[in-house]
Amino acid sequence: MFCLDISGSMCVSQPIVGKHKIKGDKTGQQKNQFAEFMDGSDQFLQNEKNVTYVSRIQCVQAAVENQLMQMAEGAPQRKVGIVTFNHEVQVIGDATKDPQTIAGDKLQNYDWLAENGTKEGEARLQNPIEQTRKVLLDKLLGLEETGPTALGPAALTAIAMAA
Repeated sequence: MFCLDISGSMCVSQPIVGKHKIKGDKTGQQKNQFAEFMDGSDQFLQNEKNVTYVSRIQCVQAAVENQLMQMAEGAPQRKVGIVTFNHEVQVIGDATKDPQTIAGDKLQNYDWLAENGTKEGEARLQNPIEQTRKVLLDKLLGLEETGPTALGPAALTAIAMAA
């Protein structure tokens, strides 16, 4: 079970030397969206022409992708799911069903979260990684960071799902 933080803190970037093509990099897409407002020139901070910025969420996505690939090869019958959180919790499970969003007062209700996690684990972890790898990767790489964090409710949900 992967419990992934997609709160605003995950958009913090760090520079790495060199130009790198990174999965989940949306800078090209954003550049195209803003093209009509640009004059075509590139702007750089001092001494940063040969730098790629990598966000925390891109690092997490790469690590989880690696784990999913290893599980698909080494334990193809293992059932794997994803729970994400920012200001609410999203139960993706094995990604074969529409996600469940948990928000509002339910985030403060321990008993409801534990019971719901058990129920969602039974409903959303039915297919092995060999069947769900591609759709899980698509969901994983489509995640975007936003808002504050609901770590506690997400962790409780994920643990109850896995139990």
